[in-house]
Amino acid sequence: MKPRLPPYFDGLIAAYHHGQVGRFVHLGAWDAPPSEAELAAPGEFERAQERLNDRLLALAELGNGQRVVDVGCGFGGTLAVVDARCLGMALCGINIDARQLAVCQGIRPRTGNTLRWLLADACALPLADASVDRLLCFEAMFHFESRRRFFREAARVLAPGGRLVISDIVLRADPGDPADDVTKRTVVAGFGPWPDFWSADADHRVLAAAAGLACTLEVDATQATLPSHVFTASAGAAAHDPVGSAAAALSGMHRAGRLRYPLMCFVRH
Repeated sequence: MKPRLPPYFDGLIAAYHHGQVGRFVHLGAWDAPPSEAELAAPGEFERAQERLNDRLLALAELGNGQRVVDVGCGFGGTLAVVDARCLGMALCGINIDARQLAVCQGIRPRTGNTLRWLLADACALPLADASVDRLLCFEAMFHFESRRRFFREAARVLAPGGRLVISDIVLRADPGDPADDVTKRTVVAGFGPWPDFWSADADHRVLAAAAGLACTLEVDATQATLPSHVFTASAGAAAHDPVGSAAAALSGMHRAGRLRYPLMCFVRH
């Protein structure tokens, strides 16, 4: 069965081919709340995306000669950075969208590194047991059929001492808000699939421990990523624009304190 792909992928791919976005497809991070002038500066969002990517890669503690897999690899930006910084690397990007992998094919690894791209489901990784030193999953897990299944797969493919580094978007329901159902429909229409929308099974520490992974570090990047919506959401999203409406709704949840953005590292013992 052909998987359902998020509608916003279409716009991202078109924007990439028109030179409007780069290889990163995640939010950005700021060290301090940016001024209006900073937000208006050319390339500001791309610099913020690079900062968030660097923060996550720092958690991975990369070293030469490692086997590194990026699950939900987008346009390959993260692995391109790893390729440029490290030697003797066996790099692999996994995505469920063949169009994004076609974009990734434009990356040529430096001498001494290998780079391959696999079309696969994150909850059924086509990788051998204990075959990965570093597993990355940046801002993609909320799309997966099950976070719990992904953690089990991560534990299976990681070698002893291997690390899993993630960022995730975790949403919180408000039982007293009659608009919750509308918010969910709006976000899912533009950004779905989002199987566990209200994060009923999204305690990363619990899921990881059940799979045999220990959390070694967690950073709350909720406020650091909040300014991203200046670039990703339009205040005047039209009702006939599902992706724009979804982006505006997600921005509203973030500003209301109902969206959490953790950066986490786990180790396979």
